[in-house]
Amino acid sequence: MSETTALTMMASVPKEDLVDLTVPEPGGRWAFLFLWLFTVAIFARPEDIFPLLGQLHLTFIFAGCAGIAFIGALVSGRMRFFWAPELKITLLLTGWYAVGIPFAYWSSGSLQIFVNVWLKTLFIFLLLTQTLLTLGRVRALLWAIILSELAVTGYSLTQSSRVTWVGERMLGSNQGILGWNFLGIAVAITLPYIAAIFVLRCSAFKSLVLVAAVLSMIWMLMLTASRGGVMNVVVSVVLTWFFVLRGSSRGRIVGAGIVLALALAIGLAPQVLWQRLQTIWGDTDIYASQVAASAEESKEDHLSVLVRSLQYTIERPIFGLGLGNFQVASGTELGQPSAWMGTHNTFTEISSEGGIPALLLFLSLLVCAIRNVGRASMSLVSCPESTELQLMARATRASLLSFAFGAFFAHLAYEYYCFYPLAVAVGTQYVAARYAPFASRALPIPLSSKHLPQVAC
Repeated sequence: MSETTALTMMASVPKEDLVDLTVPEPGGRWAFLFLWLFTVAIFARPEDIFPLLGQLHLTFIFAGCAGIAFIGALVSGRMRFFWAPELKITLLLTGWYAVGIPFAYWSSGSLQIFVNVWLKTLFIFLLLTQTLLTLGRVRALLWAIILSELAVTGYSLTQSSRVTWVGERMLGSNQGILGWNFLGIAVAITLPYIAAIFVLRCSAFKSLVLVAAVLSMIWMLMLTASRGGVMNVVVSVVLTWFFVLRGSSRGRIVGAGIVLALALAIGLAPQVLWQRLQTIWGDTDIYASQVAASAEESKEDHLSVLVRSLQYTIERPIFGLGLGNFQVASGTELGQPSAWMGTHNTFTEISSEGGIPALLLFLSLLVCAIRNVGRASMSLVSCPESTELQLMARATRASLLSFAFGAFFAHLAYEYYCFYPLAVAVGTQYVAARYAPFASRALPIPLSSKHLPQVAC
């Protein structure tokens, strides 16, 4: 059949499909560049190592430049606003948080968290959903996160005498997501993407970087002796195997390597980790140990704040206590220094501070992203050219499920970090929607490469 006939058949494809497919590169290049720099700044937090950098307010500068570049591209017509379902749900959640401020336990404190924390997270998530619309940008963003994690954990390990320790537990150089109890969530979220990049047969140098990142992050996790973090990473490895690795021989080799690295790290872990892990099962033989006693006390504290957060949820089921007000209400009412602590559970943090409707919106956000990215992966099953896109979609499912598990052990409801895999989910869905209409149609002759988005590694 002639090329003219094939192009005639292309005319029968719905116009909205052709518009998205024939756009080689969405706008917002400068906005994405500044978002990439912002990502490095919040994950690596260079000001924790070089305090003078804190005076430059890098995150504010990069986020501001990204916003200005985005508005400029939008006004000039170089890009269109993309109303992703995940963004709509997040905006609804924002509206609910705002409506609940007058009913908060401490209204001015709730307003402060809403403006200074949540709106910043919303702003970055909005920009990510508008710019993270090519596979190349998804890849670049993931490398920014991986390299930041390698830099922070590598520095903490090599400069262990200069970083902060709490007893026998390493706190590390980073006071953000890569420090102490949050490190396990960061590793669990990133591990599926590292596995996916491995399966794609990257260069020898990149493979060495990925190996170094995995080993560095896992070993530092052992030194933090975080029980929830270790369990979170184990769950992430299982999810990564199921969604990313088990479908290919190379994937199975990569999976075996990750399991071996994790097993060796746990086997060589310091005694403090083993003592803390044993408290999960309540082994009375170890209570003579001061470390184990401290770990048991920590477990009881976490259980008590969990119970109080559930009580507050029942007492204030509609609007909750207000953003950031749980520890204020708990500490004030109990009058104990130990009561001034967070919920250590993202879901009860939202239910106790934002009400049950806010929790339902947050759960629907996670379910929507997991379901939609799964559908995007399934739509490309019959298309061998979309291997990287499929792997990224599957890795995103594993990443989001890993976060959902880790969210039971940390309160991160209003922070940036869980919104990064959510943004990657939006980006992979967008690219899949551009690619799938042609992938599912059997044209008599192959189309020119200019008609298809680039999905190769």
